[in-house]
Amino acid sequence: NSLGFTPPIGPRPSNVRRVRGAEGDGSNTSSKPTRFPPAPTKKPWTFGMLTSGFPPQQLLVPFVKFVTFQVWRLMMNELVTHDNHGRFIRESFQAGNDPSPLELPSGVNGGVGERYRLYIGNPCPWCHRVKAVMAVLGLENDIPITMLIDDAEKASKGGWVLPKHGASDVQQSIAPELKTGDLAGVYSYCYRHILPEGEKYKGRCTAPLLVNVQFGTIVTNESNEIMVLLNEYARRRREQLSNDDGEQSNTYPSIDLRPIGMEDDLDNATKHWFDLLWNGAYRCGFATSQLAYDEAASDVLKGLDELNELLASQNYIMGDTISEVDLKNFAWVTRHDYAYTVMFKSPGGRIAQYPHIASWVKRLATEHPELLSTVDMKDACGSYFRQLFMLNFGRITPYIPSVEEWIADL
Repeated sequence: NSLGFTPPIGPRPSNVRRVRGAEGDGSNTSSKPTRFPPAPTKKPWTFGMLTSGFPPQQLLVPFVKFVTFQVWRLMMNELVTHDNHGRFIRESFQAGNDPSPLELPSGVNGGVGERYRLYIGNPCPWCHRVKAVMAVLGLENDIPITMLIDDAEKASKGGWVLPKHGASDVQQSIAPELKTGDLAGVYSYCYRHILPEGEKYKGRCTAPLLVNVQFGTIVTNESNEIMVLLNEYARRRREQLSNDDGEQSNTYPSIDLRPIGMEDDLDNATKHWFDLLWNGAYRCGFATSQLAYDEAASDVLKGLDELNELLASQNYIMGDTISEVDLKNFAWVTRHDYAYTVMFKSPGGRIAQYPHIASWVKRLATEHPELLSTVDMKDACGSYFRQLFMLNFGRITPYIPSVEEWIADL
C-alpha cells in the first residue's frame, strides 16, 4: 500500500468515521479510515481572509509580511544597536574606573563580606563566567552574591530585579537600595554623588556588577575585569594565609586562572573566541539583514571547527591546565544547543557533533564538578524564549534538559 499501512478487513469499526470524497475510490462516500483527527468543535476566531479571497491573497500576504517585518525591525533596533547593514554592534556600558585590586581581609579568619557584593543573573553568560570563577576558586564565602531575577515587567529599567532579601541581608549594615528593588536602583544609588538630586541613572543597567557596599560605589560591571580581580584576590589570599600559617593553606584551591606572564595570550584568545563564537551567536540572533546573519554564521562555523581541532591535541583551550578562557567558553557552550541554535539560528548543529569539544565539556565537569551548580540550564536557556519576545512572538519555550542531562548525552 502506498500509504504504508494495510487497510482493515471486515466491517468498519465504530470508532472509524466515514470519509466523504476519499481519494482513489471514485465515489462520494467511503469507509476508509482517516489518519486525521476530527475537526474541533471550538476553534479560535479568525477573519477568514485567506479562505474568503477578500482581500486578494496577492495583496494580503505581502502587506502582512511588510508590517510584521517593520514592527520586528523596530523592536530589534530598540533592543540593541545595529549598523546600516543590520549588523549587531555590542556597545560597552562600562561603569567604574580602572578598578584597584580588591582589599584582603585582615587575618586568617577575616572576611570581606560587608565590603563587596556581586550582582549576577543566571540566564546571562557574562554573569555565568563570573560565577564559574567564584566556584572554581572557592570564593563563595568571601564575597556575597545577589542572584538577580530577569523580569522586565517588574524592573523599572532594564530587566533585572533583586530577590527578596533574607535574614543575612537584613543583618548586614548596607544601604537598603543595595538589597531591595531592582538593579537600576543599585546603579542610581551608586551614582548618587554624581547625579542631580532626585535624578535616576540613565545608562544601561547591566550585570554582572561588582559593588563596594561599604562605600556604595561600583567597582566595575565588566565581566573580564571582575574575573581578573577575583583571580588576583584568590592568589593574594592564598599567599596571605600561607604567610600567616607558615604553610600552604588548603582553604582555597591552588588554581591560577590567569598566570603571570600569560596575560597577553589570554587576552588575545578571549578576543578571538569572542569574535567567532561568544558574540558570534548574538550577531546571528540580532542580525536584521541576511548579509549580517550570513557573516555571523560563517564566523560561528569557523569557530566551532577551530575549537574542535584545537581540543583534539590538548586538554584545555590554552594548554593542559584550566584558564579563564575555559570558563568563558563554558558559559557559551551550555547555551549553544538549546538557546543559540534555536532562538538565534546559530549554525553548526549540536555540540555532540564535535567530539573534542564534547570531551572538553565532560573533562570540565569531571575535574571541576562545582561548575555544574553554576548554571540552571533550563532557566538560563528558557529565559531567551521568555524575555526576547521579538524573536519569539509565540512565547513557546522548547524542551530544555538540565546541565547534567545535557552532558550525559554528549
